[in-house]
Amino acid sequence: MHITAAAVESAREWDATVFREHQQTDRYRDPPPDEDPWTDLAWNFSPPDRDELDLDPAVNVVETYLDPGDTLIDVGAGGGRLAIPLARRCARVVAVEPSPAMRARMDAAITELGVDNVEVIPETWQNVDIPASDHVICSHVVYATTPILPFLEKLNDHAQKRVTVMLRERPPQANFHELFERLFGEKRVALPAMPEFRNLLEALEIKYETHRLEDRPHGVFPSAEAALRRSTQRLFLNPGSRSAERLAKILPDCLVPNGDGVKFNWAEPQRGWLVSWSTE
Repeated sequence: MHITAAAVESAREWDATVFREHQQTDRYRDPPPDEDPWTDLAWNFSPPDRDELDLDPAVNVVETYLDPGDTLIDVGAGGGRLAIPLARRCARVVAVEPSPAMRARMDAAITELGVDNVEVIPETWQNVDIPASDHVICSHVVYATTPILPFLEKLNDHAQKRVTVMLRERPPQANFHELFERLFGEKRVALPAMPEFRNLLEALEIKYETHRLEDRPHGVFPSAEAALRRSTQRLFLNPGSRSAERLAKILPDCLVPNGDGVKFNWAEPQRGWLVSWSTE
């Protein structure tokens, strides 16, 4: 990894965008509750069952890089959606995850599925002190990460063979941006995503490979009630607050039928990418 002047400038732009997005969020969000913000969302990041139904498509790509004796670090492992199936494909996985709600979901899955080669570390990647591994993966973590350059350096330095990062073409909240703008009357600052990540890697002179992952439905809900709950969470509102009450009035005009459920009338699928590079 070469820290070029172009890389420093690209990282500066990334960090500045994240800072602006956080500032905007803080201007409009309700006071955060005294609980893990992932409490009501952790189930979305659960691993597949014993038959590996609903296996994340990234697993099959990462598997092509793995030897059976390899070790792997999963940075921001969530509920174990990647860590647990990948543990069946290599010797050992270290799952770094700061969220108590996510760790609880992962610990439950480890017990339910009888997995014995996953070590869960309750820490952020920036603060954790662990040995290097053969592979480091990082799924849907980088969007709001700052400072981004030392984060990427640490990923690179801890991978003896390969780094693999999963992210979307647009930031995870992208289909909620229009709703934010209708509610608050201000254009939403978009977090960095795949285009900015690609620019950063090229500035770092990293020779990377890309794999297109399947598009995921986004902005789609089983009911109008579910749309309201998720929108309230994604806009960082507390149920019953003044902003949440305004949201409830605005939302019906934003929804259209979608099979047995509803979706935002502007909803677009999220295009997924897997980006990987060798460190050998």
